[in-house]
Amino acid sequence: MTIAGIVAGVYISYRFFLPAIVPFLAAALLAGWFYPISVKIEKRTKIKKGISGAVLITMFLAAIGLFLYWGITEIFRQMQTAAANVPCFLYEGESAADKCCRTLEKLTGIEGKEYKKYFLKYLKNITKSIFSFINIENIGKIVGMAKKVILCFSGFVVMYISSIFIISDMENIRKKIRDYSWIVGIRRALLRLKKTTAVYFKAQIVIMGVIAAVCTVGFWMMHSSYFLIFGISLGLLDAIPLIGTGTILYPAAVVCLIRGQIPVAVGCVLLDLVTSFLREVMEAKMLGGKFGVSPLVILACVYLGVLIFGGKGVILGPLAFSTAYELGKEWDTWD
Repeated sequence: MTIAGIVAGVYISYRFFLPAIVPFLAAALLAGWFYPISVKIEKRTKIKKGISGAVLITMFLAAIGLFLYWGITEIFRQMQTAAANVPCFLYEGESAADKCCRTLEKLTGIEGKEYKKYFLKYLKNITKSIFSFINIENIGKIVGMAKKVILCFSGFVVMYISSIFIISDMENIRKKIRDYSWIVGIRRALLRLKKTTAVYFKAQIVIMGVIAAVCTVGFWMMHSSYFLIFGISLGLLDAIPLIGTGTILYPAAVVCLIRGQIPVAVGCVLLDLVTSFLREVMEAKMLGGKFGVSPLVILACVYLGVLIFGGKGVILGPLAFSTAYELGKEWDTWD
């Protein structure tokens, strides 16, 4: 009964209540970051910590906003370039397919026309699936996303104002949290969760950012017109357990080798070696073996999270698992 209650409570909380409290959680996180600095400023300059905290948070969010604006603008520019170069991609793809078919013909003795016929049929099915997605119903869903954009903006405003209020009243908030006896157990579980899962996610976000930056620079050095799209995509892919950047870079290296682009093929291989080395070093330094969970378990949590929560399950799956585990550990449920 206790296990069922914990699992049901975690599921209901993450499925229905989490969107409502995300702005306040983000506000608490921002306030926690800037509160110590605001206290130091108040001691030295007599400026109230609420005012200095508001200035610091505004500057931080403004810098993040400018960076995101540049990134989104550059991604859209690269997407427009890719759309304009579709005929070139089709021609290059057909040339690469011809080379592959000739190579397979030499290896197997089967005529290259048969392979090309199969490839074209497969490509036709993919194109048909893409165009079937672009219909009136799905366009209506895209238009409906405007409501979500408004909700996100409202949540951002709530987060901004709440973070300033939390900094101004941090001592009183901490005192009330310590005084409420009924949340002592939950508080202990959340503190353990902060030392384990929060550390893990923080490390993964930092590593993902570094990998994405390295891949972006790498593709830029290889003179790719879509360096930002490729770099960010590989950074996100590398964060998925047991997958990594090699699942894309090595096939890309083979294709480039077939097309005669030997420097690019070598660059893809070197980029995977560099990113793999960085991940190993950074994980050892930032986690240090403290997060003793098998990558297979994390992958299972991600998979189940996607099945239960959808796309958000990539993050919510491991987080829900850790929350249920720590709450059960607090009341000796798993024993």
